[in-house]
Amino acid sequence: MKKLLLLSLLVSAVLRAETTAPDLDIECGPWIQNVSEESVTILWTTNQKALSWVEFDTDNGNTWYQESHPAYYETVSGRRYYGTFHCVRISGLKKGTKYRYRILGKAIADDSNPYATSYGAEHAISSVKTVKTYDFNAPSCRFSMVNDIHFDDELYAKLLGGMERQKTDFVVLNGDIVSFSNSMDTLIKHTFTPIADIAANYPIVFARGNHEGRGCEWFELIKAFPANTGEFYYSFRQGPVAFLVLDGGEDKPDSDPEYSGQADYEQYRIRQLEWLKKAVTEPKFASAPKKVCIMHIPAIADKDAWATQLWIKENFTPVLNAAGVDLMLSAHYHSYILAQPKEYGNDFPIIVNSSHERLDFEATASRISVKIHTEDGKMTRELSF
Repeated sequence: MKKLLLLSLLVSAVLRAETTAPDLDIECGPWIQNVSEESVTILWTTNQKALSWVEFDTDNGNTWYQESHPAYYETVSGRRYYGTFHCVRISGLKKGTKYRYRILGKAIADDSNPYATSYGAEHAISSVKTVKTYDFNAPSCRFSMVNDIHFDDELYAKLLGGMERQKTDFVVLNGDIVSFSNSMDTLIKHTFTPIADIAANYPIVFARGNHEGRGCEWFELIKAFPANTGEFYYSFRQGPVAFLVLDGGEDKPDSDPEYSGQADYEQYRIRQLEWLKKAVTEPKFASAPKKVCIMHIPAIADKDAWATQLWIKENFTPVLNAAGVDLMLSAHYHSYILAQPKEYGNDFPIIVNSSHERLDFEATASRISVKIHTEDGKMTRELSF
C-alpha cells in the first residue's frame, strides 16, 4: 500500500512538473546582423533548448497567412542545430528588397536517445518582422547612431525611440552599450531588449567599445555580432557610402594592470592594419562617392592622449587619409567633439558623439548631412560635409 502511495505521489509530481513547464518562447531578439545586398543574418535566444528556424519571404503585399513560406535553419556540418542561442544566415536575396520573416520552434523535450529526439509542440514564437537588404545603387544612405550607454536602458530606448524609421537604413551602436560582459545573457538583454522592435526590423551595425572587451564572458561577444570578416572590424556599403568599422580595442597599454595580464591588443591592431590596407582597395569601397569610418575610440591624439589614440594616429590615420575617407564617427569621450581636418594629422573631420545624444546621418553622392538630437528630441547641431 505504501509503495502504491509513493508511486502515485511520484507520478503526480512528474505530471505537475510537465504542466508547469514554461512554453517555448523567445528570451531575447530577434536582432539583425551582417546585412549585404544579397544576405541577412537573424539571431535570437530562447528560454529553453529548442529546434528553432526562420520563415523568410519577399514582402509581396499579401497577408502573411495567405501562403506558405520557405524555412531556413541553422546547420552545423549537415545537421540542424538546436540550443538556446540561434543564428540563421539567409543568402541568395535581391538587393534593395524588403522581406518579411517570423521565427518558429519546438522545444526539446528529451534528447537523451541519439536516435529519437522528443519535441514539444511546433508553433510561431515571434510575430512577423521586416528587413531590407542593402543596395549599392541607392541614391542615399541614412542611419542613426548612439554610443556609451553603459547599461542605461531607459536613456537608450529614449534616444533611438526618436529616430525617423521611414528614413533609416540601419542603426549604428558605436561601442560601450554595456560596461562589461560578465554574462552573455546580460549583454544581449541590455543591447537588444531596450530597442527590441528596432533591432528586429533594422540591421544593427556594431562597433566594439573598449568596455565590451571587459568581463569574464567577453569572448562570447562575437557570437552576438557576426560580421563578414569574423572580427569586430569589417566593411560594408549602402548606397553611395562605403563604411569601415574599426576596433581600437582597449584604450591603455596592454601592460596596464587593469587588464589582469590578458591584453594583446597591440598584435590585434597590427593584424587589423594589414586587413585595412587591403580593404580600402576593394572596388566596393574605392568606387564609393563617400567614405566613412566608424570607430569607438577616435583618431584624436593631443598631448593628453592615451596609448591607443596615439597608435591610431600613427597607423590607421595615414591609411584612412590615403583612402580618401570623408568623415570619422567616434565616441568614448561621452561628450561632443568636432575635430577639424589637419587638427591631429587627419585629412577628414572627426565627430565624437555625446553619450546622451543621437546622431542622425544622411548622405548622397555629393553631400553628407549630420543632425544631432537630445533624448527629448531637440536638435542641438546640424553639420554638412
